[in-house]
Amino acid sequence: MSDPSLRLPNTQFCAVLNLGVLPLVAPPLPTRFALPVLDAQWLEDGAAIYIGFEEGELHFDVSERGIEHHFHNVDGVDSDISPWPSADTEALLAWAGPFVRHVSELLEELTMDAAEAAEWSALGLTVYATSPPEPTQLEVVDLELEGEQMMLPWLGAGHVGHDHIDGPNHPIALLWNAQHEEPDLPLATAWTDPASGQPAVLARPQVDWDAVGLPEAEVLEWLEGLYLNHHLLADPEELILRAGLERIAGIR
Repeated sequence: MSDPSLRLPNTQFCAVLNLGVLPLVAPPLPTRFALPVLDAQWLEDGAAIYIGFEEGELHFDVSERGIEHHFHNVDGVDSDISPWPSADTEALLAWAGPFVRHVSELLEELTMDAAEAAEWSALGLTVYATSPPEPTQLEVVDLELEGEQMMLPWLGAGHVGHDHIDGPNHPIALLWNAQHEEPDLPLATAWTDPASGQPAVLARPQVDWDAVGLPEAEVLEWLEGLYLNHHLLADPEELILRAGLERIAGIR
């Protein structure tokens, strides 16, 4: 298990963003939809916007053709059938329409601002402010960024990399090669322990640890930290983007 004493402390971060004219003008959300999980992806030909709940997800595709939507059930499978009663679905769609139109109009800029703000946070800065070309009403969004596991660089022989593999609980393989920078020999596997939510690791059999240049235990500890930082801790860019979406939705 990764040593929590080696985690950097969480930091408070302030992002000053252009979120358009707020508050959002939209019908109220029903009580059962009060805390949606919001996400969005800007694409060259439009946008994808997600509004999620425990029972399922509402997914919008925005393009030159207009706005289309479908549902995902609790297993993530696409469906044209809502997981909620018709009256609740109608109320959700009535709120989501103005939200999606508002977000899609500024998502490209918001995505770039979130990426730049994440770069600022990586430099140790605690405040980011966008720079609109003309006077604009901006929103101050405060959030907490999780501290990473402190890690040494790879100190063994050769080169390492990692790759996603098929299977439950988001497994990855730690790959290694002694000669070149394209690792291809699996050393170990890491995944999310569903009981603890922490990294679990397992070495592959018949690995020549002398050739690797580090003992098995040290490699597994290094892999735990890698998995925690890159696959379990929330990405600052995603957190900043979602914080902006939540402010637009009126839930932050």
